Amino acid sequence: MKIISPSRIHMGLIDLNGSIGRVDGGVGLALEKPSLEIEGKEDEDIVIECDNENIKRRAYKVASTILNHIGERGVYLKINSYFPQHSGLGSGTQIALSVGALIAKIYGRELDPYEIAKLTGRGGTSGIGIGAFKYGGFLIDGGHSFKEKGSFKPSSASLGVKPAPIIFRHDFPWDLILIIPEGKHVHGQKEVDIFKKYCPIPLEEVRELCHLILMKLMPSIVEKNFEDFGEVINRMQFLGFKRVELELQSEVVKDLIINLQSVAYSGLSSFGPTVYAFGDKKEIVSIAKEILDKFQISGKIIETRANNEGYKIC
Repeated sequence: MKIISPSRIHMGLIDLNGSIGRVDGGVGLALEKPSLEIEGKEDEDIVIECDNENIKRRAYKVASTILNHIGERGVYLKINSYFPQHSGLGSGTQIALSVGALIAKIYGRELDPYEIAKLTGRGGTSGIGIGAFKYGGFLIDGGHSFKEKGSFKPSSASLGVKPAPIIFRHDFPWDLILIIPEGKHVHGQKEVDIFKKYCPIPLEEVRELCHLILMKLMPSIVEKNFEDFGEVINRMQFLGFKRVELELQSEVVKDLIINLQSVAYSGLSSFGPTVYAFGDKKEIVSIAKEILDKFQISGKIIETRANNEGYKIC
């Protein structure tokens, strides 16, 4: 039995001000490539086959949690493909949900992705990763009660918080390019400290962001208005918490986005270093290679499109 699940880009957190009683909220998109593929079958012990030790350990921890929950002893999992951790593509959530869903299917149990997320501590800040896994497409989540969450903090420090609801989901029509340079990888205590230092975000920035999302970004996807969509993406890089995420990134990432925005629509996924761009593929790839060469660093350039279906088990 095999599961294939999407990566995702996280275009931005909406409200890290919290003055009206809710925080977080997210905008994102499920992607066909890169993807996570895991094969599995029943076993007496937990056996994980993977050439990446960090992913192997994470999968083992999730498998142990899920097996304990459903009252089974073991499983064999072979991770055939994966994508970089802490790069803005949602690796942690997809590993947790994929391992959980596959084990449940192998043993004939019913486990909803939201239940798996709660068991494995995912979705405490953004609901985009869970939504991308379950539904695919372009997604907006509604955040959390500030009273329930208690403070501004990332998912890794938000264990026990109920995953955010998806309040908008639509098929996404346009292809895109990912550029994944060697850059700063933000996670763990460093991520917690950033939330503490920079939040709350000024209310006027949150208000502008909400206005753009509700009255321009969402209609642009429904009406397939590429120019309106792209204009919002470009503006979002300099608003709210995304502004903070970009300011903390490496010079190569900043240079990529500034130069790509001269010919296309471009942004930073989560804390990065993954950069995404919509527009003429040849121009995007040419600029990306030029910037990577300028800084003399390596990087991956991936042509991809939206995953509008979510995960698949076969």
